[in-house]
Amino acid sequence: MKKGNLAKKFLALFLVASMSLCANVTVVAIKNLPAQYSSPTVKNKDQQINGTCWAFAVIAALETYLKKYGLYTGGLSEQQMANLCSHNPSDPGWNNLKHNGNFMAPLACITAGLSPISERDSSYDHDNIKFSRDSLNIPPLVLVNGIENVVNGIDFIKEAILKYGAVAVVFIVNDKLNHAVAIVGWNDSRQSWRVKDSLKNPDNYFWLPYSTQFIEVVCITDVRAFDDKLKRYQHDEYGVTGFYRGKNITVANVFDFKGSENLDSIMINSRTPNARISLYIAPALGDIPPNSDRSTWQHLYSGYVPYDGYFTFSLQNKIQLNKGKYAIIVQMEQTADSPVPRIGCMMPHENLTLGPNTPGKSFILLGNKFCDVTDLSYFNSIYSFSIKAITRQS
Repeated sequence: MKKGNLAKKFLALFLVASMSLCANVTVVAIKNLPAQYSSPTVKNKDQQINGTCWAFAVIAALETYLKKYGLYTGGLSEQQMANLCSHNPSDPGWNNLKHNGNFMAPLACITAGLSPISERDSSYDHDNIKFSRDSLNIPPLVLVNGIENVVNGIDFIKEAILKYGAVAVVFIVNDKLNHAVAIVGWNDSRQSWRVKDSLKNPDNYFWLPYSTQFIEVVCITDVRAFDDKLKRYQHDEYGVTGFYRGKNITVANVFDFKGSENLDSIMINSRTPNARISLYIAPALGDIPPNSDRSTWQHLYSGYVPYDGYFTFSLQNKIQLNKGKYAIIVQMEQTADSPVPRIGCMMPHENLTLGPNTPGKSFILLGNKFCDVTDLSYFNSIYSFSIKAITRQS
């Protein structure tokens, strides 16, 4: 991967499009880690030098997780993921991702419930990477509900590998080149990581020194079996490309539910471990912003942000939804153990084409009034918040 500009600069004081780690988060790693470890091996694959290492790294991490937990042992399709992230520049979606330098697009695919599918259903063809609507017609094998941005330190990476099987990383090769791989183990006597690569044939594994500089480190944390009765309502299908922040923030996504379904869980992206978080639901009438009167909100969940990344809260009390619009409201507050709260949002970014920013989707509570992000010149770079409502047909 060639180095690229990972963030756009915006004037709004509360918008953060940087994907850097929160430096003031205190995280304690586990002790007594083994001197060496290796996760189960998965199928060797070759990307054939076409710039899709980002797809191979994420798929390898997911394959390793599934094999470790006995959920699936076959190969997953990098082709489908690369196809979904290869729109024409004039069409909405990710485009021209060869050498893009980050995992934004592949993580968007798997959290949107579009991927992964079996390698048998879409085998790799390095000469034919282009958007295909046929890929959208194949149900994913599993549903990914959690992805963590791992703290960039040796013990933290080891802990993630022990628990989840692998981490996907982007590392610096030289001044002009980055590369994405999956780390599946380590050996302290070598002072090196055991890495599954998509360029190292015939065995695809090699050793990477602990001293290697990583740009991004992610792991899969929560995978569920595919269930055709589950539906994801979302406005961030192209992923998180920025953040909205404030000491205390209240935001909402409005969805038009189909009816005869129960609200099962809510997925969110935040970079604020240990921040206090509360979830609510409220009816939304037509194109009118959600009611700011808290007495009209129904409480769903209260707790703390578990880590930096995508995570899903399963609701103990499933809410029956009638056909119509409801607002899913997220309130985040800073604690003594957290940085300033930040919630993910979808906004313009390099290699991402977005259509018109239509109103009625995402709202910010300012004072005692919900305001549509498209009406606020200060925030109109936001297209939507990373709040997904997951329902089950009743």
